[in-house]
Amino acid sequence: MDRALGAVEALQAVWPQLRALGASLVALSPQVAQYGRVVRRRAKLEFDVLTDLHLRVAEAFGLAFTLPPDLKELYAAFGNALDKLHDEPDFRLPMPARYVVDQDRRIRAADVNPDYTVRPEPEDTVAVVRQLQAAGSKAARHEEGRR
Repeated sequence: MDRALGAVEALQAVWPQLRALGASLVALSPQVAQYGRVVRRRAKLEFDVLTDLHLRVAEAFGLAFTLPPDLKELYAAFGNALDKLHDEPDFRLPMPARYVVDQDRRIRAADVNPDYTVRPEPEDTVAVVRQLQAAGSKAARHEEGRR
């Protein structure tokens, strides 16, 4: 959970920039709501953290995987109760992913890595949103000029 917490804390750090650009930010977590609320309070998050109950969204995107038995035992030995946190018996996790979706609901940028230790830089997400905003502004000016 430390890496996931660090990732949302890093997003919180850039949230004011994203908000100023008119963007929305939502995080999905496989943790049941009661644990997600604890994370949100602990990290002082100002954006929504939604529960991906039983990793249904992660499955839809092809991002859910089950830990092999040796890792399940290792996680359990360290007291990590994914089964309790995720409300399911399997020790499953989503691959970390970040998507930038435009107002037309099209994915404009995607960053997915099966190595959970590799996370996209929040500043890269801000840069993508800036590029989309600039492209949208340019297109709007072009349309105005055609009238």
